[in-house]
Amino acid sequence: MTAFLCGIEFEYLLIDAAGKTPGRVRDFGNLAFPAIAAILAAPPGADDPRLATGDLGIKRGYWYPEGDERFHADGRFRTLEVKGVEIRTPPAASVPEALAALLRIEEELAGRLGAHGLGLAIAAANPRRAAYRFAPPLNGWETALRAAHHAYDAAHISTLSYGPDINLSLPGQSARAALEMARKLDHYAPWLAPFSFCSPFHAGRRWPGASWRTFHRAPARPAVKLFLAPEDRHRHASRLVHPARQPNEAGRIEFKAFDAQPSADILAALCHLLIGVCLAPGLPGRGETPDTLLYCRAARQGFHNEEIRGGSRRLLDTAASALERAGYRGDTLAPLDKLIAARATPADELLAQWQAGGAMVFIGGLREERKARGFFQEARLSARSGVAPARSSAVKQTPLRHARFRPGNDPAR
Repeated sequence: MTAFLCGIEFEYLLIDAAGKTPGRVRDFGNLAFPAIAAILAAPPGADDPRLATGDLGIKRGYWYPEGDERFHADGRFRTLEVKGVEIRTPPAASVPEALAALLRIEEELAGRLGAHGLGLAIAAANPRRAAYRFAPPLNGWETALRAAHHAYDAAHISTLSYGPDINLSLPGQSARAALEMARKLDHYAPWLAPFSFCSPFHAGRRWPGASWRTFHRAPARPAVKLFLAPEDRHRHASRLVHPARQPNEAGRIEFKAFDAQPSADILAALCHLLIGVCLAPGLPGRGETPDTLLYCRAARQGFHNEEIRGGSRRLLDTAASALERAGYRGDTLAPLDKLIAARATPADELLAQWQAGGAMVFIGGLREERKARGFFQEARLSARSGVAPARSSAVKQTPLRHARFRPGNDPAR
């Protein structure tokens, strides 16, 4: 079997788990950085040499608060505008090992948070906040910092959205081969992302599509990063390439276009889908610039758009064949096959939960599996009978206006 190393970073919302407001989202508007930093102090893995530590010491260990960094006018750190918490796993020898590590860390984190009346929740966008604004406005030092470092780009989107970063590397692979894989994933990302869509709410209301996050993030943030050693970085100029911060990071591909969604089975399948696309010889597409219109059409319509569904279906089948040839189990991508057969995304389950009187987020973490058996069964029966499912408002097509799409981008062609 072609053995990719895999690591997972996963962003969670924080909620009140007890008290007068159970289920309330906790973020920059009602959670001070010193308070959550104290709760998350002394994380496991703080001395793991395989993981890079941020300059400010916030990003260290296997968990840490996540958000937008703010600074004083003289460059001293002032605070973090908290959006939630992130878990990261060290590199593992396989996807199942990485996922098992994520679930172990998540369980420990949930216990730590629970002791302080907080809990985890999953969705790809903050369902209540209408906007994130700089308060106070950026000073001159911060403006210069953000102009020089693209990691701060589109903070008004990233501070309201959540996703997993899937990190893959193939030991012994050349920098050129790694860049080819990264460029392939970047090209096909608009057809990969819909399997994860899970942000159908914004500003306390239903958003007309499956992924608010993808619709707004795609034009402003990268789908793929590749980390290379300094000598390789200069030989392979690309907007996807970033400097490796330590030797073991060289060759790491970081895929960032998936939404945070609640199923561990789907997350594992998404990781394997990326591996299958990397391995598939019959996918000629390469890219470094996002096709914004294609992303937006997918975010609005998901698998109810026939061109998106057809392209994703062919991509899924091609990746499955590549995985089988490489020695992976034949049912590795089965959870994604169920989704596309039902024309469903995780957003549909979240909408069904909300329409039944539930929350706009999934309460808890990945450890609590959701399979949405009822929804998928109903959707499949409806597809066979030609009758729309009862929750048709959850999957209504919302066409984009004033959009022109280039037919040559569809992998079905």
